Amino acid sequence: MKSMKRIEIALKKINNPTIRERLLMVKETYDCPLRDVAKTFSCVHGKVDYWKKRYEKYGVKGLETKQKSGRPKKITDEQEQNIRSKIRKHNIKDGWRTKKVREMIYKDASVKYSFRHTIRILQSWGLSKIVPRPRYAFSKKEDRNNFLKKTRPTWHVSQ
Repeated sequence: MKSMKRIEIALKKINNPTIRERLLMVKETYDCPLRDVAKTFSCVHGKVDYWKKRYEKYGVKGLETKQKSGRPKKITDEQEQNIRSKIRKHNIKDGWRTKKVREMIYKDASVKYSFRHTIRILQSWGLSKIVPRPRYAFSKKEDRNNFLKKTRPTWHVSQ
């Protein structure tokens, strides 16, 4: 019962929605089986058990997300924001070539990324390729039109 009181007190103090959800999961495990709690929170029962064990071992601090491991970025957040803003200000209709973005990153941040990693960075920024892959770009116009006719959705207005 001591842990239930601690949870109630912590729920009143915590504003972070992720930690609140994890804490609510832990709270429910004292009343219901793990699988029922998992259904309530739409997750796997192993996840509920994981957060319960973390709470019991570390308390509320254990419910925080751990820092991700891996190699740190080569460019600072400020450099990244500057490059992103330049790309977004550019004419959207013409778009950007990956090669040009790669050169810009090298010029502005003195970091040389591979062609593929530059594409990953652009995708993480929410940008996508405009130009189709070469194998589709040179297809017959008739084939493209047939494909579009088959895949184009029809919208019906319900009354």
